[in-house]
Amino acid sequence: MQNILMQTALNITTAIAVLLFIGAICSWLANRTKVPEILLLIITGMIFGNITYKGAPLIELPEAFLAAIAMVALAMIVFDSTTRLRIKEFDTFSGQALKLMIISVIFNLTIVTIAAHYLLKIPISLSILFAGIISGTSPDVILPISEHIKKIKTTALLKLESIFNTPLTIIIPIMVIDIIGEVQTKIITGIVDQIVPFVMKFIVGIGSGVFIGLILFKIMQKAYKEIYSPLAVIIAALLTYVLAENLGGSGVIAVTSLGLFFGNVYVKEKLTVLKIESVFTKALFVLIFMLTGVIIKIPLKKTFFISGAALLAIYYLTRFTAIEISMRKLTMKERIYTTLNAPKGIATAAIVFALSTFQMQGMGIVLDMVLAFILTTIIISSIITWLTPWFNETNNT
Repeated sequence: MQNILMQTALNITTAIAVLLFIGAICSWLANRTKVPEILLLIITGMIFGNITYKGAPLIELPEAFLAAIAMVALAMIVFDSTTRLRIKEFDTFSGQALKLMIISVIFNLTIVTIAAHYLLKIPISLSILFAGIISGTSPDVILPISEHIKKIKTTALLKLESIFNTPLTIIIPIMVIDIIGEVQTKIITGIVDQIVPFVMKFIVGIGSGVFIGLILFKIMQKAYKEIYSPLAVIIAALLTYVLAENLGGSGVIAVTSLGLFFGNVYVKEKLTVLKIESVFTKALFVLIFMLTGVIIKIPLKKTFFISGAALLAIYYLTRFTAIEISMRKLTMKERIYTTLNAPKGIATAAIVFALSTFQMQGMGIVLDMVLAFILTTIIISSIITWLTPWFNETNNT
């Protein structure tokens, strides 16, 4: 029995070591070749996921381990993204980005939800889940490809939009899963009975985040240590998540509260601490994308690709409409550039990875389609980015 446990532990450790090593090489190659890092990581993961050894998958990890990694990833990614929201630094441009984000999310949760319901033939709840997941954007994915992109004025808009919508990319799907899990009946009284517990998840989550945030703030103010303070930040993010979940609250909401609190209070050497914390997040970044490619299998079926193409077209159309409404001063070429430059990033992959451990009818097709969206939007954004000099030249004339 002990030998079996040791062998299982060794297999898990070996798989993680190999994935991180190969992932680091992919990251280096992406940096040298100016190819999107996420694209290389996912494709490499998909290759590993299709390799078998003695009739079994080469990389096979226990569901409990995958669920634990997913929780850690969600906690750290939400914390990392929300600490960047500096309320004092909001300006008119931030307001425009926030307006674009809100309109885009509303359009996705209505139009894309309906489209996904009919095209993928899945329940409305899972359609909302899909629409929520793909609402996030991550222009940082394609920034290293071209130096010219930094000269486009809409690049700042895209980065701000990403900062605003990254937490929602995780919060909305988690809320949908909570509702699906808690609502036991379809009658109105059953739904009403679940309102109080659902609201309590928010209250407990916010309370847990603020509580741990105050403790962390006091520690960082009075006892800053070069080594232990960054470690305290990582522990605080994880502790906030598990505390809220164990108290019946939402771990994601709790970490969001912690990140907003920590990001907007003065803390000695805060930038240094967050930089070190980001190193840990980077390791999770590599591991999550590799594992996402390993676990999720895109079905090579004609109907899947037709449905995917239709959904992608609808997604870009709704995004273009949102930009038309919220950013009227942009030129037509800038609107097209902003519309097509909407790659999916680490938050999208993390929630897909987390949901892969859920056993729910219809979940498979949702995750397959989201992975297809991640790959396709990155490729389209890369092409648009390589054409950035043309956009820049056009805007300067």
